[in-house]
Amino acid sequence: MTRRSYVQIDGVLYEKGTEPRREPGRAYPSVMGDLPDFVSPIDGKSYSGRTGMREHNARHNVVPTADLKGLPPMPATGDTRHPQDIARDKAARKERVIHMVNQHVR
Repeated sequence: MTRRSYVQIDGVLYEKGTEPRREPGRAYPSVMGDLPDFVSPIDGKSYSGRTGMREHNARHNVVPTADLKGLPPMPATGDTRHPQDIARDKAARKERVIHMVNQHVR
């Protein structure tokens, strides 16, 4: 006796290979595997799976870098100003320093 496999779609069982084609643009459920174990760069502890990731994020008040995808990059210094504002402030500081140096040289 051969073994048969079935697929359930919208509550209807179909023998595998005979199920209706998927409609483009329609959402379908999917099964995702668990996350691999990882060692935290913050505390050096090992965490396992999605539960471990949630625990780590809550404990250290952080978010996974994947959640930041699509956001504009921010300076690594923790400065939350827009990069153009930072560049303008740097230019203004540079001008002040040049002015102070020139005053002392005279």
